[in-house]
Amino acid sequence: MNNARNAAVIGGILIALVVIIYLLVSPARTEVPASRLATDAPATPSATATSTPIATQPQSPTPTPSPTGLYVNSTYKFSVVLPTPYRKSSRVSMVFAGSTRPAAQDAFTARTDQDEASIDTSGCHTACPLWQYVAFVIVNTGTGSETPRQYYAAQGGSVSQVIEDTTVDGRTAIRVTNGVPYPMQFIVKDGDRIFVVAYQIYPPENGMAIPAGATKDKLDAILASFKFVP
Repeated sequence: MNNARNAAVIGGILIALVVIIYLLVSPARTEVPASRLATDAPATPSATATSTPIATQPQSPTPTPSPTGLYVNSTYKFSVVLPTPYRKSSRVSMVFAGSTRPAAQDAFTARTDQDEASIDTSGCHTACPLWQYVAFVIVNTGTGSETPRQYYAAQGGSVSQVIEDTTVDGRTAIRVTNGVPYPMQFIVKDGDRIFVVAYQIYPPENGMAIPAGATKDKLDAILASFKFVP
């Protein structure tokens, strides 16, 4: 009985020794956290969307179209816009050779050239059908320090005139209503030049019929469009 018990004890001791020896000689195992496994996993290459910039051509500024009917005097550097049917008259426009007061005159009429040619101008001393509803730009050069008011005073004036100080395209000017010799005019100082921008209207009688297409509104528009050009 004692021998059997001793044998069992010895067997248990042997088993325990085998287990201890196995644990000592087996390699150690270390638990790796799941987060570490995810981090240590090799990255899978993925396609990256690359945006390719679109080449754009620089846009040129859109040129401002010239107004229809624009007239430019390149000699005296001014412009006006002529409403239909107004045009520059070759019969009333002129250059005064050797003169400075005036040096030149551009006239704008609603008449056709054929219509102008048919008008008798033999008695046109103070009034003429050829000038009816005509706009004028008169250029005076060599005026020195003379002011628009001084220039107009030299014309004599009229009892019904109204003179107002104003500016035209940034220049000192006066606006004269019911003056001489025009019912409406702007007198503009530009350096040593003085411009008279005016129109002529007569009562439509005694052969002074209004030309086809001519109106006071169009004459006012021509005067309002006057500008200096470089």
